[in-house]
Amino acid sequence: MIERKDKFYREFLENNLFYASFVIGYDGSSIAYNKSPQIGESDAIIKGFKNIKKWKTIKIIGEEFLIYNVDNNKVYAHNEKHGCILIKTNKAYIIGIYPKKQEVSPRSVYLEKFCKQYDEEDIIKVNEKEKYVF
Repeated sequence: MIERKDKFYREFLENNLFYASFVIGYDGSSIAYNKSPQIGESDAIIKGFKNIKKWKTIKIIGEEFLIYNVDNNKVYAHNEKHGCILIKTNKAYIIGIYPKKQEVSPRSVYLEKFCKQYDEEDIIKVNEKEKYVF
């Protein structure tokens, strides 16, 4: 029987709205992912959120993204091929990358809903130590 936490992460990582998605802890650890961030990328995300108003670009899974919209703890970025949404929750950073030709709105709504559930879920702790890879 699949544990509740496994099911929770699996549903996020296997969704059809993003081709790459991951969860990064406040300590920079990769908690869950279907495409792993490269060395140093998690730290750059944490640093970017600390100075969010001056954040202009971000490199994720080896791709450079230009940030075009910052809304509180939510960042929208894109490059020629992909769009990206990064959200800082009360427990972690949640990231979703999708083909740029696809509409951002349903992805944003889904990610916001997931982030809310993530923060409310009692089985999820800050800086989870278990790794979930799908």
